[in-house]
Amino acid sequence: MTMFNFLRDRQIVKNLISQICSISGGKSFKIMHVCGTHEQVIAQFGLRELLPKNLEVVSGPGCPVCCTPAFEIDYGIELAQKGNLITTFGDMLRVRGSNSSLLEVRAKGAKVKIVYSISDAIKIAQENPRLEVTHCAIGFETTAPTTASVLLNSAPSNFSLICSHRLIPPAMKALLDDKAIRIDGFLAPGHVSTIIGSVPYEELTAKYKKPIVICGFEPVDILLSLFFILRQIKNRKFKTEIEYRWVVKPNGNPKAKQAMEKVFDVCNSYWRGLGKIPHSGLKVKNRFQRFDAIKKFSLRPKIIFDIPKNCICDKILKGINYPDECRLFAKECIPDNAIGPCMVSSEGACSIYYRYRTKR
Repeated sequence: MTMFNFLRDRQIVKNLISQICSISGGKSFKIMHVCGTHEQVIAQFGLRELLPKNLEVVSGPGCPVCCTPAFEIDYGIELAQKGNLITTFGDMLRVRGSNSSLLEVRAKGAKVKIVYSISDAIKIAQENPRLEVTHCAIGFETTAPTTASVLLNSAPSNFSLICSHRLIPPAMKALLDDKAIRIDGFLAPGHVSTIIGSVPYEELTAKYKKPIVICGFEPVDILLSLFFILRQIKNRKFKTEIEYRWVVKPNGNPKAKQAMEKVFDVCNSYWRGLGKIPHSGLKVKNRFQRFDAIKKFSLRPKIIFDIPKNCICDKILKGINYPDECRLFAKECIPDNAIGPCMVSSEGACSIYYRYRTKR
């Protein structure tokens, strides 16, 4: 949404804020979103400053780059040092592994190339049949179908991938199970939900009695979704609700889900800052193991280096703290010298806070 549209819809915004203030009463609420784009919109348009003081909206593990553990980055570094060409998205280049980053090994002569899609990596492999090309495949359910499609359509034999795909609903469950975190409801990510639909969230609403609203990406979408959550809490009728209904359907995208099921098995997965979460990751099925870099090159994790000293990215990813509560924020840790993973990616909470901090 442009600023012009936001101002054009100011009466709608005023009405929504008024209804949110009225329905929230005096009780405190903490609502979590798990989407970097939601954080971008909330920060860019100053939505937190429009909300009543008793309504807190926090960022969760909505950035796949931020959640990728160090040892998976180490895999890419190890293969780059052995002569493989590593392809990756730009945000992954500067995220540190246990002791280094892909950017640092590239500066020392290793072959590391930024691509815009996995299809670019496939093209490089086809054009260089004597070169081993390994792609860092990261992302949630939004990007996993594209990876699956590539493997289903005869990727070349000199191509492999480090599978770092993760699943959002199990991470939400882990956060609800964490006694140190109090969450009253979730804004569910629109992009992810376009693929998986609303059904996977329904088990969470039934078990934990917490409202979940699948939310679009305009400021009005977010405010309306917050109102839906508060209305469910007031009425004590908890369900998974679709605010982003013109895009998200209950069963999601069947073809995309079928592609994922053909290529991947669900597995336990380690998340940076959150630890191991059951059934929260995807691994390449045995029938496609010739494309699985971990098996193809017998890679083994060495150490799990997670969060740097004095960095609170783990607490930020859990919605316990805000980025500007970190002693490193906007001092030692800035986008050009990112210490924690949440400052590296453009979808990371710290990076977004840094860009829009003057508006706060």
